[in-house]
Amino acid sequence: MNRRPRGLVQRVREHIGFSVIAIGVLFIVLRLVGVRSTFAGFALSVGITLALNVGLSYYNDYRARNPRPQRETRGGGDIRFREDDRRGDRRYDPGPRERRGSYERRDEDR
Repeated sequence: MNRRPRGLVQRVREHIGFSVIAIGVLFIVLRLVGVRSTFAGFALSVGITLALNVGLSYYNDYRARNPRPQRETRGGGDIRFREDDRRGDRRYDPGPRERRGSYERRDEDR
């Protein structure tokens, strides 16, 4: 069952408490360290934090509704693991050169 989309006011209500508490703690720590802070700076910081949290909430909801299509892997990555990945596949049938051990001499090596 899908949830109803949340509006701007509901998102602001959800994030206002976190923004005020987080910035309040930051300003208290800064005051203890000796940095002077004003109420205007506190209000501006809460506003910026609130705007970022609400924007991120909208973005996360958008990404949940419209996920990116998964790309097929092209066999890239570390070459050391490619052979191991193939051997784990039950459908993989190694050729006669790969069946013999690395300790055997090959005809072309002689």
